[in-house]
Amino acid sequence: MSTPPPRMPRLPLVDPLPLVDRLPLVDPAHHHHHHHHHHACAVESVAQLETVYQNLTLLPGHTACYVTQPDAAGIYQIYSVDAQGVSTPLSATQVPGGPAVGLNKLELCAHPSGAWLIVGVEQEGYADAWLPQGLKIGFLQSGVWLNIWAVTPDGLRWVQLTDFDVSAAGDGYTGVAFTSDGNTAVWAQMSGGVSSSAAFGVWRLMVADWVVTSGVPAFANIRDITPAGATWIEPGNFAPDNETLLISTDIGLAPPIGAYGMDQWSINVVTGALEQLTATPTVWDEHGLYSPNGKKIAFMSSVPYPDAAGYNVLNLKTEFMLMNADGSGLQQLTHFNVPGYPESQLSNRVAAVAQWLPDGSLFGVVMGPGFALTNWSIRFHGPCGNST
Repeated sequence: MSTPPPRMPRLPLVDPLPLVDRLPLVDPAHHHHHHHHHHACAVESVAQLETVYQNLTLLPGHTACYVTQPDAAGIYQIYSVDAQGVSTPLSATQVPGGPAVGLNKLELCAHPSGAWLIVGVEQEGYADAWLPQGLKIGFLQSGVWLNIWAVTPDGLRWVQLTDFDVSAAGDGYTGVAFTSDGNTAVWAQMSGGVSSSAAFGVWRLMVADWVVTSGVPAFANIRDITPAGATWIEPGNFAPDNETLLISTDIGLAPPIGAYGMDQWSINVVTGALEQLTATPTVWDEHGLYSPNGKKIAFMSSVPYPDAAGYNVLNLKTEFMLMNADGSGLQQLTHFNVPGYPESQLSNRVAAVAQWLPDGSLFGVVMGPGFALTNWSIRFHGPCGNST
């Protein structure tokens, strides 16, 4: 029996601290009388959810959501979670053509057709495969030693889409980002190991056509579109124009800080045109995602804490931030690492990824000591990223 993941975020919120320990700066009742004073992207609430998901994948045309969670043996499997919060494992039994149950499944995302989930499956036969799960998992969660697979939402049909070289100094991927029509896929592919000149390894940005032949998907016409000067690069998502892709990268950043000072950029995957959106070479800026209307970007940053600079990872503190698509209008959304807010925590927190949900709220994944995960809901006063 595998342990089901906790319940869905639709269920009641958890009060993160007993009422007596909370020191909100604003009287919550105050908000309801002055709605017209708030701009659409003013934060209405930051509230902890009962779930501890690493990511939340919504699949077009399906009411369930999909998550990766450790099973009873500690191996990450895919689960579907229905509207009542009941979870069903999709990768916990061996199916013909599918990966071994004992391999970790991470980096879950949806193909826009709704027909396939895309998932990173741990490779077989790489040199460090013998390591205990506790030592491997940090690498796997960073995309190392993963191949890209597609699986149907019922877990019954699996297709391996990449076969990276397990003997290489570094291999794996992060992504995949799809255009809204599902026809173009982008991922970052590891091509070299960690070194003094490559703090996170060497990565290349790859683009491919998604082609389905007789019901079987494949990547075709794969090409390298890595911008000049990038050693480490990671895709976010596409803007509504289906050409402009958000990326986190270390363009122009030299060791020793290098990739630790990563910035948010956009790249046009057709023309190669680049735009730098954050210019903070000693600050960790990662995981930017365009809002549904493409006008806002939610990302994580250590910019509120210059003393906890990115290159001191053990001391890293980050918050969720918002900015306009051109990099202007920076706004701090959360205050996990300072006292006096409903979401304030007692020890360092790394706000990791904030993804936009269809209702216009953000679903935030936050890491605490020992990589303990919490999930948060960030709500805005108006249609912040959804307005037309």
